[in-house]
Amino acid sequence: MKWPDISKKMLVTALLPILLVLVMCFHHIPKLFHEIIGIVWFLLIIVHIYQHRQWFGGLRQGAWHAERLLNTATNILLFVLVIVVIGAGAGISNYLFREIMPLDIQRSITIHQFHVSLAYGIMLLCGIHWGLHWKGWLGQWKQVFNIDNAAGTYSWVKYCLMVILILGGIYSSIINQVGDRLLMKHIFATAATALPGVVYAILMGCMLGLYVLIGMVIVRIIR
Repeated sequence: MKWPDISKKMLVTALLPILLVLVMCFHHIPKLFHEIIGIVWFLLIIVHIYQHRQWFGGLRQGAWHAERLLNTATNILLFVLVIVVIGAGAGISNYLFREIMPLDIQRSITIHQFHVSLAYGIMLLCGIHWGLHWKGWLGQWKQVFNIDNAAGTYSWVKYCLMVILILGGIYSSIINQVGDRLLMKHIFATAATALPGVVYAILMGCMLGLYVLIGMVIVRIIR
């Protein structure tokens, strides 16, 4: 049996959303596990950026149309949020960085707020980022698994999945109070935190999927 020829770029890109959803389930996993996953996820982002380093070299070339402007702005803002959230997480760490962080930083409500609230901004921007590149990324996987683009046998599955992502994503965004979190409001608990861990993770996946669909729609509009 021949294994699919999956590239390192494809593997890293596939792992990033999985780890993001998992790290967002911080209410349902041990804090140490949350911190370790967060660091691994951040390191994978660095690898992802390195794998696509040619993007930086192309910034001075070509025309700046709407899609390119949106993609560049999304990438920059996303990276800034990642740095802030990871930095804030290290500041309030309970395990990995606890011994090296000053006590006033560990107890800072503002730093804690940055870490918790802006993480949902990362979810939104990551979804849009993947949505903007979804067609090309999906094409790579279809090529690896030799899936015919013209085959419409399972089209109904695709549309059912889209409905699930939209409804589940909207519901998840509401019960997680994403809008209030992005406004940096102090939220200590939501209706989502009372859900079983598996249900919470599925809804977080739906939320990310909804944002990916938004990115895909944006691409269709501005092209």
